[in-house]
Amino acid sequence: MFGKKNTPTLVNSRPIPGKPEFILLAVWLLINGFFLAYRGIYLEGESAKYLDQAHLLLTTGAPESPNYWLYTIQILLVACCLKFHLSLYFVVLIQLLFNGIATAFFYKTLQYIFGDHRTAFIGTLLLLADYFYQEFNTFLYTESLFYSFTLILSCYLIHIQTLTVKKGLTVAGLLVLICITRPTGILFLPPAFLYLFLVFFRKMSAPKKIMLLACITVAFLFLLNLALGSGGELDFMLPFRDERIICGVPTLSGFLPIKTAANGNSLYGLLYYILHNTPQFIKMVGLRTRAFVGLYRDYFSTGHNIYLLVYFNCLHLLALASLGFWVKRDFNILCYLISAFALTWLTVILTCDDWHNRFYLTISPFLIILAMPTVQKLMKKPVNDN
Repeated sequence: MFGKKNTPTLVNSRPIPGKPEFILLAVWLLINGFFLAYRGIYLEGESAKYLDQAHLLLTTGAPESPNYWLYTIQILLVACCLKFHLSLYFVVLIQLLFNGIATAFFYKTLQYIFGDHRTAFIGTLLLLADYFYQEFNTFLYTESLFYSFTLILSCYLIHIQTLTVKKGLTVAGLLVLICITRPTGILFLPPAFLYLFLVFFRKMSAPKKIMLLACITVAFLFLLNLALGSGGELDFMLPFRDERIICGVPTLSGFLPIKTAANGNSLYGLLYYILHNTPQFIKMVGLRTRAFVGLYRDYFSTGHNIYLLVYFNCLHLLALASLGFWVKRDFNILCYLISAFALTWLTVILTCDDWHNRFYLTISPFLIILAMPTVQKLMKKPVNDN
């Protein structure tokens, strides 16, 4: 047993007509039923990659290159379908199962943080209304499971009252699961350890703190460097050579003669590029940040862009208005959410942003959590002075 934190108190709130859990379940079924009826399983784009790697895994015992081990979960699920002659709807069923679990856990976590059923209900409705987040449940991509696993991990961390060996191993297991679902899962290692450190190890002596942080930092950098150099299709200098803002979409017809290290797919290679091509790097930081936070894409339909801008900009404003609450009430949760956001942004500026905003969608539930204090305040019943 390493430490203990205070438990939030449930406050009285106006009841929601009907059973809120049943309403949320009905909305969840309606949204995912719509995706399945309208499009079925989406098998275009990256889906072919996982089908090909599953075939290779079954025939040779290994994927094409080491980097595909970072997509193990999706490849294994597809391989199971091929091996046992199951429909690919089996994969979608698993994705829906974990999405449902993550959504329920999100609802319980909002109740836990704010002590208010109505706030939890509205926050979960906002998550379900994130059309672009939910539609990946019917894609044969890694995103659905990755979004669910990262949300489950985050909710589990917030619920930990006393850090025991069993709970520590559960966190470690979830982190491993996330890291072999998508390569960007490694980005959740620092926020998770930071949160546990702030909550449960704050009273540790200074020498022990320094040693612990040093060990964690070295381990993370070692793992990150391994992931960067895992080979395959990865080329971290390519987005700078042709100045890609969106992944797969060069903005130049040829390559710029940038200065690079012998091995660009490494932490040293990235640092070398930044130090020797600083003006271009600063330029790309600005352009990719605008794409990442702005979300607008000129190839999206007008309706798509309007939905994105209205939905997320409202959340941005509500989250900014709620920062005072988090600083005073639960600075540890704020640090976890902001660090996850910052590392995702850092990944974008060092590589490129996704065509479908998938990087940003990963941390969109965190944005909802950050926004909820202001939402809760707006929903409070006015005091009757009469």
